[in-house]
Amino acid sequence: MNPIRRALLSVSDKTGLLELAKNLAAQNVELIASGGTAKALTEAGLKVTAVETLSGKGEAFNGRMKTISFEIASSLLFRRQDENDVRQAAELGIEPIDLVVVNLYPFHATLQKQAGFEECIENIDIGGPTLLRAGAKNFHSVTVLCDPSQYSEFLKEFNGNNGSTTWEFRQKCAAAVYTMTAFYDMAIAGFLTQNSGAALRYGENPHQKAVVLKDPFADGLAHAKSLQGKEMSYNNYLDADFALKTLQDVHRWQGEKALPAAVVVKHNTPCGMAVAETPLRALEKAWKGDEKSSFGGIIALNVPVTEDIAAFFAEKFVEVILAPSFTEGAREKLKKNCRVMEVSLKPNPSMQVRSIEGGLLLQDADGFDLSHMKTVTQKQVSPEQQRLAAFAMLAVKNLKSNAIALCRQDGPEFELLTMGSGQTNRIDCIEKLITSRLADKGITDLTGVVLASDAFFPFADSIQVSAKLGVQTIIQPGGSVKDPEVIAEADRLGVSMIFTGRRHFLH
Repeated sequence: MNPIRRALLSVSDKTGLLELAKNLAAQNVELIASGGTAKALTEAGLKVTAVETLSGKGEAFNGRMKTISFEIASSLLFRRQDENDVRQAAELGIEPIDLVVVNLYPFHATLQKQAGFEECIENIDIGGPTLLRAGAKNFHSVTVLCDPSQYSEFLKEFNGNNGSTTWEFRQKCAAAVYTMTAFYDMAIAGFLTQNSGAALRYGENPHQKAVVLKDPFADGLAHAKSLQGKEMSYNNYLDADFALKTLQDVHRWQGEKALPAAVVVKHNTPCGMAVAETPLRALEKAWKGDEKSSFGGIIALNVPVTEDIAAFFAEKFVEVILAPSFTEGAREKLKKNCRVMEVSLKPNPSMQVRSIEGGLLLQDADGFDLSHMKTVTQKQVSPEQQRLAAFAMLAVKNLKSNAIALCRQDGPEFELLTMGSGQTNRIDCIEKLITSRLADKGITDLTGVVLASDAFFPFADSIQVSAKLGVQTIIQPGGSVKDPEVIAEADRLGVSMIFTGRRHFLH
């Protein structure tokens, strides 16, 4: 427990302020406040210590300077458990501040009302984030509240623990601070980027504004420069990122002696994927995965683009080509409106971020691991077929759920023969998509082909329709309560099946 003896309050939103301050004062907590906050508390009859008493200086520059000072920051940052910090604080005359209550200038609201540029700039808070982040960093000793919605829970904690807070509560509040300041800074970065002329042409559709914010702590596609062609659009970035990540998966899976690999992506879904003995063969096989969809797609290659490869695109339209490098001759042969980008094949693992209404979802990137792969049927899978099964699982990992991939091998070469993705059930993937696409390609013999599913088969019917097509080998995660029935049906139909123990949903 950490007792609260001194609190710093500086808020633009006064909601709940007086109730909070009166509860603090009732337990003899010293209230330190700035500007309008100090005025509101004083008018309510509360005793207030002005921030300038600590900083030694009053407000300046029309309110731009209020709470930033060595003295106040030190009161938040010095470690109460560190003897040297405590001794130095005493020598400097620094007394600890145990609670920070700050909410920021309403930058988002200023944007929403479409205020002028200068008004937006003046609503960028500097002192507030500094105080919050300083207190949050030292959450072992300091409680930070960044939103009025936290006051009720804080008062329960504070009053229920005799004027103290628990470590768990302080850590929770610290996480809220860094989340809030991240969103706050993102809005500012987007506003300034857009107004600096660095915005994308538009978002997913022409009426949507968009920018790309580059992570300064990482490299990757956002930092790659287009060597030629039109500027990258929002959709180009989305598809190119998917193509690059899929290619990196394939390249890493091959190991040190990687053969040429190619990936074709359309509308954020791989529609072609191949590994072959020559770059041109890999590109041709990947393109034939779905020739209709490949038109206007994004191409990613793990080898330098030469004139021979560039000649492949002479009569084809593609939006973007990604590769480790491009020869001058290749760039001359490629159409001038084709975007050309040099990219690294070394993946840069990072948190995956998706936006939802009012927030973001974060998760680890989906890793590929077949270390627990095992054959679960009477009919075994040969080592050669296991290699193809691994490629098929890699392919389906990068397809939108529910997904099915059919892959074929020819010696050292692998290709995504066809696929079905984005369906609400797996039967539709096979019966409506896989079957029709095989018919379009005139493929009737599936000898040696492996079928992969991104998640378990909940019923034996998927085995039945797969076997009806001629599939004899299946790889899937397993994990259904009906696994025994599914395995029994595979045994009855003479189908071999591998379980991996790892699902690969992609929404």
